[in-house]
Amino acid sequence: MDISLETLHARSSVRNYLPQALGQDTLDALSALIQGLEPCPFGTSPRFALSGKEIEADKTRGAIGTYGVIKGAPAYIVGCTRPEPWAFVDYGYAMEGLILGATALGLGTCWLGGIFNRGAAGRSLGLREGEVVPAISPVGIPSGRGSLADRIIRGSAGSDRRKPWSELFFADGWATPLSEEGAGPYAPVLTALRAGPSASNKQPWRVVLTRTEGGTALHLYLKEDLAYTKAIPGVLLQDLDAGIAMRHVSVACAELRLPGSWKRLTVDPAPGPAPLRYIASWLP
Repeated sequence: MDISLETLHARSSVRNYLPQALGQDTLDALSALIQGLEPCPFGTSPRFALSGKEIEADKTRGAIGTYGVIKGAPAYIVGCTRPEPWAFVDYGYAMEGLILGATALGLGTCWLGGIFNRGAAGRSLGLREGEVVPAISPVGIPSGRGSLADRIIRGSAGSDRRKPWSELFFADGWATPLSEEGAGPYAPVLTALRAGPSASNKQPWRVVLTRTEGGTALHLYLKEDLAYTKAIPGVLLQDLDAGIAMRHVSVACAELRLPGSWKRLTVDPAPGPAPLRYIASWLP
């Protein structure tokens, strides 16, 4: 799917929606996004569907409860995966693609990794044995005004704040922070990564940029909060954040025509102190 940098930066977390059903054209467009998802970087196969009262055939299954965090959403993007190695990174990559696609359609979304009824979400998907629901997102028309709960959540999570470049990006190792000027043509790519959502706005991504005769490489790491990433049994929350970061890099490089693809190297390219964990490298 073609997503612009403008769309990527326009995305924000929306928790208040106009309580009106989505039109059939919009539902068809969202379904097309789901059907058109490309393969994930690590090769796992999460599956997604739309769920909402206007498209839910079985009214006995119950609503997807969000405990008052989301108001008025007419539909949800729900998904599941099997907890295989790197499956949660792939899930984050795929779902962020759907969220950016919904943003391009003028719709609001909001990543929900913890505050929703997993049982109801699983029933809406027809959850199979061994599958888990890592995260979902409401989708609808933003109301244009935040509720008190929304303002509290944004304030407590620091949702309007981003960590400085010097804390996130490094040159040739961990000793030298990378400046925007030093990133050259990859500065907009890293800015796009920095704009991504993350669980509780922890922004756990770290990137080491290296240059060789083969070109520029971006090596993605997680500065992992081990207690937090395993806060939801069976779900690696911060692996979702890694997938979101990978999607943002892919989108930005595609628009800027910077060739490359994601690959996990067999040897950690820039070993760092715990809790840094190597995820994958964007290689030309």
